Amino acid sequence: MPVADLDLTDSALQADLAELRGRFPETRALYREVCGLLFFRYGVTPTANKLYSLVRKGSMGTPAEVLQQFWQELRGRTRVTIDHPDLPDALKEVAADAIKTIWQAANEAASSELAALRAEARDAANAAEAGRDAARAETAAAREDALAISAQLGEARQAHEAVQVELAAERQAHAATRARWEAGRSELEAAGRQLADLRTQFSTELERAREQVVIAQERAEASERRALRELDQERTARQKSDRTAEELRGELAAARSEARDAAVSQAEVRARLEAQVVALTDRLSAAEQAQGRQALEQERMGTELAAAQRRAERAEAEAALVPQLLAELRGALHERDSSRRRGKGRGQAPAGNQAQHPQQPDPGVQAPSADGGDSIDSSSDDHEH
Repeated sequence: MPVADLDLTDSALQADLAELRGRFPETRALYREVCGLLFFRYGVTPTANKLYSLVRKGSMGTPAEVLQQFWQELRGRTRVTIDHPDLPDALKEVAADAIKTIWQAANEAASSELAALRAEARDAANAAEAGRDAARAETAAAREDALAISAQLGEARQAHEAVQVELAAERQAHAATRARWEAGRSELEAAGRQLADLRTQFSTELERAREQVVIAQERAEASERRALRELDQERTARQKSDRTAEELRGELAAARSEARDAAVSQAEVRARLEAQVVALTDRLSAAEQAQGRQALEQERMGTELAAAQRRAERAEAEAALVPQLLAELRGALHERDSSRRRGKGRGQAPAGNQAQHPQQPDPGVQAPSADGGDSIDSSSDDHEH
């Protein structure tokens, strides 16, 4: 192969040179091995410039000396010497030439085969280089894909970390919500139990209030009937007193007439008559006083009747206000529950204390007496006195 055909950038040549540099660190030995590589493997006649351009070690005289030694060794190897004592010198030279010719022919045949093998090796090297380039391209694409995948993986990791943080926050919020829900459910159950107790107490108080309203209505009706009976009796007594007063006035008029008739004739009769007149006058005054007392008693009975009517109306109004009282009681229960939550732990009285203190009656409504009768207003006593 001509020297011009040698490609210094050939990958196979560079690989062989790298292997020789690793095996022969000594400069002369490295030049000698490179000479054999170029001549025997690549079929290139080595020169000092070529050797220096490939090895680039030592001075320019080193590859020239190594190259001269290489040619001397090569000539010594190609010289054939037949040392046989019985052969003449001319036959020895003929035999040596023949062997030399055979060796040269074998060398040429080997060179031809070596050239074919080199061509095949170059084709394989080209194919390998093409495969290497394709592999490099694939590797580059794979690297780009790996970088993209790494970026995506980083983003996914960041998103996963963010999701983990959000999930932790959601778990904490869920735990707090669940705790609040448990506390709310406990409070709701306690409030339900309290509401049930309060409903029971309220039902009892409502029944008691209804019974009291019924009793008050019955007593008011009885008081009204009794007042009506007493009013009728007072009317009858007043009529009787009116008739008695009329009779007494008639008797007084008759006595006065008799006294006027008898005053002229008899002083004693006059005195007696005057005494009778005084007595009649006293009786008339007593009758008028009795009539006044009857009028006062009638007025007192009217006052009591009006009071009984007011009590009956108030009882009806209280019976009508029962739904409103129920609504107010529910509001009071709700406020009591709220105040109990606010005052929890400060030693407030339990909610059941309200049941121990029933609602105070209206001061405007008089309480019924122990014997079932109504109390008499103080105004009647004032009138009576």
